[in-house]
Amino acid sequence: MRQSRWLWWIGVLVALVGLVAPVTAAPIRNNIVNVNQFGDEKDLPPNLLSDDEIAKIDRLQNDVSYPVPRSDISPDDAAVLISSNEGFAFLDITTGDTVPIAAEAFDFFVPLPFFGVGSFSWQDESTLGVLAVNFFATGLEDAFVALFINRFSGEVNAFQVGLPDENLGIVSIAPNLTNWLIVREPPTAEESSSAEFKPFTKRYTIGLPIPFATREHQFTLPARLQRRVDQLRQRRPDLLNRFLFQQQNDGTAIEATREPYNLFLYDATTGEERYVTSIPYASALLNATWTSDSAFAAVSFFGVPDAEGRSSYVGALFSEEIYRDSTGNLPPRQNPIIQNNNTYVIDFASGQTQVIRPDATVGAPILEAHDWAPGGQSLLIKAHHPAYLKGRTHPVYLPRFSSRTSFRFYDRDNSGQFRLSKTFEHPMLSGGDVVYRSIADFVSPDELIVRGVVGSNRHPYYYNRVSGELRNLADRAGSYFNVVATSSSTRQIVFTYTSYTDPPDIYRLRWDGTALARLTWQNEELRVEANLRQDPVTFTLRNGQVRVGTLIQAADAPFPPKNVRMIVWQEGGPNVPMINQWMTNVENPYALLPSFGFALLITPVAGRHGYTPAVYNSLVDSANFGQIDIDEQAEIVQQAISRGWTSKGKVGITGCSYGGYFTLQSVVRHPDLYAAANPQCAFIDVISEWKLGSVILPPYLEGLPPFKALNEYVKDSPSYGADKVKAAVLTFHGTEDFLPIVQNENLHLQLVNRGVPARMVRFIFEGHGLGLQENQLYAAQEQISWFRTHLK
Repeated sequence: MRQSRWLWWIGVLVALVGLVAPVTAAPIRNNIVNVNQFGDEKDLPPNLLSDDEIAKIDRLQNDVSYPVPRSDISPDDAAVLISSNEGFAFLDITTGDTVPIAAEAFDFFVPLPFFGVGSFSWQDESTLGVLAVNFFATGLEDAFVALFINRFSGEVNAFQVGLPDENLGIVSIAPNLTNWLIVREPPTAEESSSAEFKPFTKRYTIGLPIPFATREHQFTLPARLQRRVDQLRQRRPDLLNRFLFQQQNDGTAIEATREPYNLFLYDATTGEERYVTSIPYASALLNATWTSDSAFAAVSFFGVPDAEGRSSYVGALFSEEIYRDSTGNLPPRQNPIIQNNNTYVIDFASGQTQVIRPDATVGAPILEAHDWAPGGQSLLIKAHHPAYLKGRTHPVYLPRFSSRTSFRFYDRDNSGQFRLSKTFEHPMLSGGDVVYRSIADFVSPDELIVRGVVGSNRHPYYYNRVSGELRNLADRAGSYFNVVATSSSTRQIVFTYTSYTDPPDIYRLRWDGTALARLTWQNEELRVEANLRQDPVTFTLRNGQVRVGTLIQAADAPFPPKNVRMIVWQEGGPNVPMINQWMTNVENPYALLPSFGFALLITPVAGRHGYTPAVYNSLVDSANFGQIDIDEQAEIVQQAISRGWTSKGKVGITGCSYGGYFTLQSVVRHPDLYAAANPQCAFIDVISEWKLGSVILPPYLEGLPPFKALNEYVKDSPSYGADKVKAAVLTFHGTEDFLPIVQNENLHLQLVNRGVPARMVRFIFEGHGLGLQENQLYAAQEQISWFRTHLK
């Protein structure tokens, strides 16, 4: 009886505890946490930080605006179209005043530049024009419209632009919106009798550069417009498929012609067409550029390896051209990338065409039309130089892996032909050319503004091709994006400036580097709240080479630091520059971790942009991969410790994708150096990556197949080094990541079974990196809490 009463009281107490205890998430098994924002709220894990700290993370991650120029400056040097979280507006570049454009206009007509096609162009001093897709189109006759936007009122007028028939693909649109480059596929006899539209291109997942790569970093579209863009992609892919060679934003896939297509000049006003040339089979677009008066166009194509393609990939195939190129086993004379590289310079009025081809010498670069000088007498061409890698027989031509870029000037001679007159080369153009890295624009017939990467800074440089003068216009660390210029009469540039410690805003600067003026102040409160400082740091390695980095801390922290908790970060890629810009997501926690008391050290190492071609190529020379950059980072950390900046037990490391690989390979190779690690969306097994279908990256990284270099593959894959790890490891991975989550789960379980402090957060339905704001907010709590717990 007494025992039953005792049990009764236990039951009452348990019930009472249940009434007051907080709702908890589902049980955590094997230290794996599931985060499913689409499930029941009660199943979400509890918050790890205080309400005040969570609110601070939320502000840092979500209160930032992205003001950015979207057009050239008006012909009277007075105004530019900008976008930001507040929408679209015309910005007066003298006063900073704005004239908004009603957001409703883009609900009906979505401008093509938001899909990577064409651009906003000035029709006169007061009117900006752009071609747009009619969201409510019913057929080809009302599929597109020309929008004309008044800069003084913000009023938008639309005029219908129809397509003549279905057998038409649009390659490029001139600034006047009526001169187009189009292709037509000669129909077969069977297709002639079929009304079904046949797509003009095939897609190949080979990681070549995206078209219109001369465009700079575009930042984020306003949320309302981005939703419209996404809706239109889903609702009317048939209309968007009219624009050929649209690549994926990440550059992992390209589109190439299915047949030898005929290239035409098309006048959208009269419907007149003039034949230009025939594009070789399996050609992909590099870039197209027009003179400001729409009279001349230059368009560059390159060849696609293995045009027949395979429907699925289970590792590389030795006979394929793409494998042979990435391993340096394809002679240039047999390499379609360079052999089918053609730049067509076209006179719209006459249809006369000049073809510019690469040099006949071995190792000649791939050529890409880049920009026209005012007046149309000079053409600037970007040259992608192939990589000569130690231990490989032939150069690697895939532009993603090129060793450097340069710029070539072609001037019109007395016969009207363009001839090479001068070449511009500089170390800031080292490394593979990825999207927004190497840019040069004419601002007068002989003057240019060039942008490249030195260390982590992306600065504008003034260059005079006659005198050879080259000047850095920047007076501070950071990155200058979407640079547009006034005429030579007022000699100014307008751009978005951002850095590790400065959220983006728009500025104005003279070509001589003076009279810097800030035009927008949308993120000033956020900059003040973050209150951070960045200091340049240098490290001389044992081999004598110098690595230049940045240390980010709270503004009131001393420099040099004294025995602080320090976290090192590396970018994904690996062929991606480490750009000095504001970011607060967990994958790029530049302003996030320093806002919570950690010093963040960012240093490009071997294989990164910002140094020389030799440093860039050294990552994969001979058998360097998996060691050289990992060991350079370790040497840098050891120097930071010897300088008294930090100490053993206080150093952490994090990164996503290749940065996740870098993180895990670092704690495997240097188990006593790092106390805590946060690998995210990590690539961890080079052998399985070969097997799972990456046809270029493992061959490029290793140079040999796994069964010819098994020990090297194992040594270079952190998945086989779990027994060496001593650091506390917090893993982030999305269940829908193209890098299989099971590999990271297996590595995590090995750590758990060994008794190593390990926690894994599985983000349900997320892909490669975290897209949902709610997941970013929770992941930041995990990241901060982990480093607080495991760094002394």
